[in-house]
Amino acid sequence: MTKVLIVDNGIEFDSLTVRERPSGGAETAFVSLVEELAKLDLDIKVYNNAKNTGNINGVSWNKLSAKIYNESFDAIIINRGDKFLNFKNDCKKRIFWIHNPAQYLVKWRYLSKIFLNPLTIVFSSKYHFKTYPPWAPNKNKVIIPYGVDEQLLQQKKIKKILEPKAIFTSNPLRGLDWLLDRWEYEIHLKLPKAKLFLYTGSDTYGEFGNKNKKKMSPILKRAENLIDKGVILKKPIKRDLLLKEISKSRVFLYQGDKNETFCMSVAEAQLLGVPSIVCDLGCMKERVRNKITGYVCNSDKDFSESAIKILKDDDSWNLMHNNMINNHQDYYSWSEIAKLWKKLIT
Repeated sequence: MTKVLIVDNGIEFDSLTVRERPSGGAETAFVSLVEELAKLDLDIKVYNNAKNTGNINGVSWNKLSAKIYNESFDAIIINRGDKFLNFKNDCKKRIFWIHNPAQYLVKWRYLSKIFLNPLTIVFSSKYHFKTYPPWAPNKNKVIIPYGVDEQLLQQKKIKKILEPKAIFTSNPLRGLDWLLDRWEYEIHLKLPKAKLFLYTGSDTYGEFGNKNKKKMSPILKRAENLIDKGVILKKPIKRDLLLKEISKSRVFLYQGDKNETFCMSVAEAQLLGVPSIVCDLGCMKERVRNKITGYVCNSDKDFSESAIKILKDDDSWNLMHNNMINNHQDYYSWSEIAKLWKKLIT
C-alpha cells in the first residue's frame, strides 16, 4: 500500500473540528480530500495542528511534532506553507498544494526551496494557475479543482419561488463593507422589504480571524446598525446548517476577491440552485456562468441592478434556478477529484 504523508503547519483543524464548528473552505477541502484518498487503497497520515488525533474516518491524524522526522513514506503533500518544502527531499513524489494566489511564493524562502527540491504544484482553477509566474521554478504544474459533496451533486429538487431574501457567507474583509454600500444606498431603496442575511465573523478563520478582529469589528458593527434596512447579522454556523440557510435564500451576494482561487461558498450556492451575483474578481467567472446561473458584474451599478432583478423578477429567478438544478457540469465529487490526486501520487 502506498504511504502518503500530508503536512500542514497552519491553523488548528481536523476531520472532527470542520464538522463541529465553522470552518474555512481550504480546511473543508483538505479534510474532504484526505478522507477520499484513504478510500483508494492509500495509507494516509496527516501531521498538522490537529485538536483530535488518531484514526478518524480512515485517516491517521497526528499532532505536528518531531515525530514526523522518523516517518517513512512513498509520497508527500505539503499544504500551503514553506516549512516542509525541503523535508526528506529524497522522496521522488513531492506535491505542493496551494490555496491562495501564488504571488506569495515569489519570495526567496519559497523559490529557493522549490528550485532545490523540485515538486509538482497543484492549483485549483485557471485563474489560480495564472497567478504563478511562468519563470518561477517547479517540476510540474497542474490544475485540480476542489470537489464538492456528493449530496450537493444529487440536488435535483426544483424549489418554489422564494421570498426576497439574500445571503452573504464570506469573510467580512472580503467585500462586506462594499456590499453594505450596495444594499443600503441602492438595493434597499428599490426593495425596502428585502432582507440581507449575513453569516460572517472572525470565528471561522482561526488564528487569522483572531489577528484581524479589529479590522472586522467596524464592518460588523455597521451591519448590526443596518437592521432597519433589512440587514440581519448572524454568527458563523456549522457548515451543514449553513448549507440549509443558503438553500432557503433567493440569491447569493458576494463581490468576490482577487484572493478567491476556487470559492467553495459560491460553488455550493450554485449546486443548491441559488443564483449568485458576483463581480469579475479572482475565479468568479469560473464559478458563475454569466446570465445563466447568475451575473458576473463589472460595475457597482451592474451588481445592484442584477441583485434587484433576481430578488423581484420571478421569471428570471426561476430560469436560473432551473439551469443550476438541471446541469452540474462544472463540478465534480470529491471521490472523482481524489482519483486525479491518486494519479499524481502513484
